[in-house]
Amino acid sequence: GERLAADPHSLVAPAVRYAALSAVLLLVLLRGYLGPLLHDWPYPRGVDRYEHAVMTGMTLSEGTTESFMLYPPGLHFLTAEICRLTGLEPLEVFPVVAPTLLLLPALACYALARRVWGWEYGVVAALLSGLILGGTYLHFAEARYANFIGTQFLMVVAVAALIGLYASPSVRGGLLLALLGSSTVLYHQVSCLYLAVVLAVVGIVFVPYLLVRDRRKGVALLCSLALLGFLSALYAWDTYDLPRLVAGLLGGSGTSATGTAVNMAIGTQPPYPLYFLTSAMVSQPVAWFGLLGALLAVGDLLRRRAGAPQALAYLTLLFWALLLFVGSRTPLSGFPQRFGRDLGIPLAVLAAPAFVAILRSLLGSRKQMAAVYMTSLTVLLTVTLVGAKVVQSFEQASKPSAQLTITPEIAAAGEWLREHNDGGNIMVSPHVNQVPGRMMLAMGGYSALQSFEAWQIDNPRDLPPTGPGPLRDVLLVITHPKGERTDRLLIEHDVRYIVLYKSMPDRPTTDYWELFKAQPNLYQTVFENEDVLIVARR
Repeated sequence: GERLAADPHSLVAPAVRYAALSAVLLLVLLRGYLGPLLHDWPYPRGVDRYEHAVMTGMTLSEGTTESFMLYPPGLHFLTAEICRLTGLEPLEVFPVVAPTLLLLPALACYALARRVWGWEYGVVAALLSGLILGGTYLHFAEARYANFIGTQFLMVVAVAALIGLYASPSVRGGLLLALLGSSTVLYHQVSCLYLAVVLAVVGIVFVPYLLVRDRRKGVALLCSLALLGFLSALYAWDTYDLPRLVAGLLGGSGTSATGTAVNMAIGTQPPYPLYFLTSAMVSQPVAWFGLLGALLAVGDLLRRRAGAPQALAYLTLLFWALLLFVGSRTPLSGFPQRFGRDLGIPLAVLAAPAFVAILRSLLGSRKQMAAVYMTSLTVLLTVTLVGAKVVQSFEQASKPSAQLTITPEIAAAGEWLREHNDGGNIMVSPHVNQVPGRMMLAMGGYSALQSFEAWQIDNPRDLPPTGPGPLRDVLLVITHPKGERTDRLLIEHDVRYIVLYKSMPDRPTTDYWELFKAQPNLYQTVFENEDVLIVARR
């Protein structure tokens, strides 16, 4: 697409540009695959992979995931298509495909920075976002794939399309913005929130300005935003139960499940400490270069050195970064930790011109010897800082996963469940959070019943659409294996097997299994090893 700033790419051979970008992307792939290949294979990293595997299986068999979790369908329809094309099971897809997702923010930041400044800025933005950002890697390491695609790829390329419209409005550019922006609705609610706020400011402030200054650009942007809004509403109509959600926001008597889930999340998650946000999530090189790049952009705006398209691009990037920073500092945003993880993306883009400016300072006009020494020292420190952080990122990525919840014994129990899955449901003992239960559901090929501890049910942030009733039923059966009510619940929920953890690698377990082991007349042991006991009601 057309760039906003002068691009000296014509002075550099295309082979050099592609080689530089390819080298960065190969390193990004290495960062993604290194840890899994050294330690985890064939198990993918991250605890959320189990819920995604369950919902992918539901998409393949039922075409919907509504009964399991409030989630947009984009990721699971995409994964289901990959399963159909490759013949892989949902849990088998993620070890192969998930590490490649780290390429998405690198490519998106390259496209955005290249459009604003030029190809070399794009390569730097790809390097910073793909090899240094801790928040980007954490999304992958925790298997938060839907949020990852929505906030760190689709929104970034949508902003790139938006900035392209500032410079050169066209039907193709308007359609691109509408399609990319509206597609975030299909992946995650948080990415919708980010983009909706940014585009609201664009529509309220920038569109009137362009309609007065350059009517053609203003009309093109207005039409694209209108189409984006229409498509977003169309996608969200059923996905988020949009009519009831709007009615609830306007003070109506009813509200959608999405509105309930959002209200449930607000104020419940503490923000990252500021030192942790800047060091572990954003990383200090990106934080400092991003701040310097923001100051350079503000300086250009104040000195009116940027033309109108460039000025609008700067304002869009600055507002985006400010929005994520403010959201990361308050629990009222509902997801302050996700705001913090995603803050590094606009900062990596803003950091590119600062980084390039420092490197180019050596190539400036003639200087006094002292200035040459100072410039050389600055460049050396800059390159060393970024290089050291890249090495540190690879060291962290090559370590065993801190969130690998599975062992060969647990995997064996899951295989047994899948082999003996002839319908019905299972109940799984809850431990610390919902992950152990979802892990067995995913491996066994089930979608119910989920397991939550009592404190999670009483103080909800992430409950399934079924509500607390079935969750309390599971908890009652697990804690009271004997009794008429337990018998009734087992029949009511068509429970074929009860899965009880004896040990887990990443969290303490409660010895619920001993309660069932003490009732041999009521429960038959059908599978047992060092980590798992599976029983069936006689």
